[in-house]
Amino acid sequence: MSSKINIKEIVLGHFGTLGDVDGGWSWLDFVTFCCVPVLFGFLSIASGFLLTKDISSLLVNFGAIFTALLLSVLVLVYDQESKLDERRQRDIDLKRPVDSLYPAKKKLLDELYYNISFSILSSLVLIAICFAFSVADSFIVDKTKTSFSLVLSKLFFTPIAVVVCVNLLLTIVMIVKRLHSLLRMK
Repeated sequence: MSSKINIKEIVLGHFGTLGDVDGGWSWLDFVTFCCVPVLFGFLSIASGFLLTKDISSLLVNFGAIFTALLLSVLVLVYDQESKLDERRQRDIDLKRPVDSLYPAKKKLLDELYYNISFSILSSLVLIAICFAFSVADSFIVDKTKTSFSLVLSKLFFTPIAVVVCVNLLLTIVMIVKRLHSLLRMK
């Protein structure tokens, strides 16, 4: 795969942020961000929930809006990191005490980069899933009969869209919480 579109670092970086404050592995974070979305995916199959064109359109809008908003937040995080580094360098140059929270803030900003980037990618994946669903749905001629595309939609597109959507929502909540913590640090 071309290095220009290789997202491995972003995905691994995001999952690397799912841990305790001390840097240790957190099973609760793993369950929250991996198992809960998959559980919702299985529940969508079990309940007979089916992705429709209206829901697909809503998810595309959701993904597109959050992609734009998250790109803006990514710029905000970059700006905050630049200011943090400038403030630290100024304190060092003026031989003033350096902010004791600098390492924690820096780590939080780095984690936010990964989380926001992962959310942007998730939004793009959600849009791609809805596009693929729309293409598959266009092949359904008679919706009363069980066709290959209907089964594909019910057993593949719907649960995958649910998993990505739930994971995206949880990650956005985490981003908001981390931004809140960052902006509250004095």
